[in-house]
Amino acid sequence: MRLPTSILSRIAPLAILVPLAACSTTGEPSAGPTFATFSPVRPPVSSALAEPCIAAAANKYVLSERNIRAVDERAVGAGVNEVSLKVDIRDALCTVTDKGKVRSVVDTMPKSADQVAAEEAAATKKAAGGTADTPVKKSRKKQVQQQG
Repeated sequence: MRLPTSILSRIAPLAILVPLAACSTTGEPSAGPTFATFSPVRPPVSSALAEPCIAAAANKYVLSERNIRAVDERAVGAGVNEVSLKVDIRDALCTVTDKGKVRSVVDTMPKSADQVAAEEAAATKKAAGGTADTPVKKSRKKQVQQQG
């Protein structure tokens, strides 16, 4: 005997939802499998190296120090270390000595197409001698002559 399709169309969604209801969380820890995280475990960055780099990056990028965090550090040699920084949405690399003297803060993010186009436009404008962006100061005497 064959069941009408209208009944099957009503029972099929229930058959799918019943196992899902059994998986609902009740606040208790699940005994199911846990998934491993894929981020590498890094040791914390030394504060003696991170603090001067964060201060230098804050000055360079004109941001507050709370928007900058030290991500990684590695020794280069001869008392010089490199500290990787996350500056807002950019990545930067800070070169600092063991004594805390910052040698450089370099932006390591590639430039966007808009940045490249803006720099090229500025370079061609400068090469053409176009200095329309800088206002020309006129002496008071010339201004009076032009007005009257």
